[in-house]
Amino acid sequence: MQPQRKEFNQFRQRRVSTRRESRRQLVIRNNLEKRFYRTLNSLFRKFLNVQLYRYSEFGIFEEVIAEQDLNEDFMPLVLSHYTRTFKVIYKFNEDKYMMDRKADEAFVFGRSVDFEAVVAQYFNGRQLILSGITSRMANRISKLIEQGRADNLTLPQIAKLVSDKFLPIARSRAALIARTETHSAASFANHAYHETLKIDTGLKMQKKWVATNDARTRSAHSQANGQVVDMDEDFNIGGVPMGFAGDSKGGAKNVINCRCVIVYADERDME
Repeated sequence: MQPQRKEFNQFRQRRVSTRRESRRQLVIRNNLEKRFYRTLNSLFRKFLNVQLYRYSEFGIFEEVIAEQDLNEDFMPLVLSHYTRTFKVIYKFNEDKYMMDRKADEAFVFGRSVDFEAVVAQYFNGRQLILSGITSRMANRISKLIEQGRADNLTLPQIAKLVSDKFLPIARSRAALIARTETHSAASFANHAYHETLKIDTGLKMQKKWVATNDARTRSAHSQANGQVVDMDEDFNIGGVPMGFAGDSKGGAKNVINCRCVIVYADERDME
């Protein structure tokens, strides 16, 4: 059943502080990212240890099978992280809109959402990208083994070579994946939440691009800082349309390692 439309003014936040809102979002995302990084790094180390044990003992490494083995653990781990991220973002917004409300104005927004369907929709759209990650990691191990064979190393020597060279790569890849996937999932969840808010309340929602302006920020993202558009419109990020930070429409050049956030508000409340 479609939830009844709320009174238009009930969810007004008054003037929204862009700086405060973006800072709160970044704290949440950084905490989620750190947790995911630790889990990913542990998974990649375990994967490598299993593959190198098999190779040092039996001289066998099959790239396709290795990729399948990694996928069996990696995909459920990512789905679990997406689910946790969506729940945290939805709760963050629930708490924000409940703030300073009277008891008879209680607003439990998540009840009107098929939460699992939203997460599944997002995960299904990311699976091709995620499978490419595991494929490249298995291929990297295969190339290192070929290098060891070409140098006439023994099986244990090849295993050590792979371990020494792959572990730093795995740590770096875990950090990149944790940052990118956490940011993209959180941005998608925040956008989905406010899309439903707009529909259920009739609010005239707007969104504002907020960049983390430091030496690591892309020039196109710095230039987009402060850009405000209506909820259903795209931002113009260096000539590329994006619905929100982390939107896959922006391509890898605008998504990987991005730290920008989007602030949503009724048009009368936007700073």
